[in-house]
Amino acid sequence: MSVEADILKALAAAVRDGREEEVVERCLQALDAGVEPREVVREGLCLGMRSAGELYERHEYFLPELLLASEAMHAGIRALSPSLRRTGTTEEGEAVVLGVVEGDVHEIGKNLVAVMLEAEGYRVIDLGFDVPPSTFAEALARSGARILALSTMMTTTLPAMRRTVELARGMRPRPVVVVGGAPLTPSLAEDMGADGYGESAAAAPGLLRSLSLGRA
Repeated sequence: MSVEADILKALAAAVRDGREEEVVERCLQALDAGVEPREVVREGLCLGMRSAGELYERHEYFLPELLLASEAMHAGIRALSPSLRRTGTTEEGEAVVLGVVEGDVHEIGKNLVAVMLEAEGYRVIDLGFDVPPSTFAEALARSGARILALSTMMTTTLPAMRRTVELARGMRPRPVVVVGGAPLTPSLAEDMGADGYGESAAAAPGLLRSLSLGRA
């Protein structure tokens, strides 16, 4: 294995384990070794975050570990940002409009979905929490995104989610709509007109792939 490959492997492991300081050090080390910034993101940061997501799916990792991995990945991206801009390697992938529906302020699950999608190369347009249906529609129209991802952790906000899904389905071109959150089930998601249901944050990239949407 080459020196560059060793560095990227160590970087991925550091992200997976949430070792933020080491992630930054390894990113800079990879650049010094001549690794292209985009490759550092793809073969180091993203692989590490994907590995953390897989551990979460197998219940070997829990929410604290996944949050640490997320923070470590973003620290690495911040360290690489100047090089990414300088070399023009900040190309953008498939856009996803993401947010927590009106009436709900629980952001942790939504934030983890954003991280998992970014790790797969998607360009996430995060609208935050307590987002009205019209704001989602405006963001879709303005960005040209083909994907809308909605989250809620409260049963009381399911009507707001339903209204948002209905509004999105009436748009032309119509975006693909995926939903997730504790009060949802596959049958409930289907009943409100969503195209897909995500059981967990780590499942989000696979859900989009299963819907035959482009991956960056």
